[in-house]
Amino acid sequence: MAASRIVVVAEVTLDSSDIEQIAALYGQDTTLDVLVAVTDGEPRVIGVLNHLALGQLGEAWSALRGREPEAISMSAAANILRESLAVARAEGMKADGQIVPGDLIAALVQSIDTVKADGVVLVTLPHLAGDALHQDWSAKARRTLGVPVIHFYGGTTKLLS
Repeated sequence: MAASRIVVVAEVTLDSSDIEQIAALYGQDTTLDVLVAVTDGEPRVIGVLNHLALGQLGEAWSALRGREPEAISMSAAANILRESLAVARAEGMKADGQIVPGDLIAALVQSIDTVKADGVVLVTLPHLAGDALHQDWSAKARRTLGVPVIHFYGGTTKLLS
């Protein structure tokens, strides 16, 4: 069987359990193309609902009162990418990646076409409201891409899709 090539969207730094899960799904000889998006954060109402769904009442109140939504800055994205590539390589996977400063879905389409990817894996923080309302990256990717899309929360073994 030919080695797989997977595009991984990382919202959090990949850890060894994330890499092991990807290897279990696609094989140890899989090549990873890691994308890390620079984001402005999620809409405030989604943030409030996420905090409530996770039982984080103080954070929900802060979000409701106007605290800015969490964002991934260019420097944070660079750290996530650098550390994720190091972990993947330490686990024996071939990995390369890039920071996506613009539209993530457009970057996914381009990356899939360029590397002839067999699928997409999204590794994110819990966004329960966005996931339930199908406003998350995985739902958008499924509507747009012609390859399988798998989503799980970083550091867990729970597949969301």
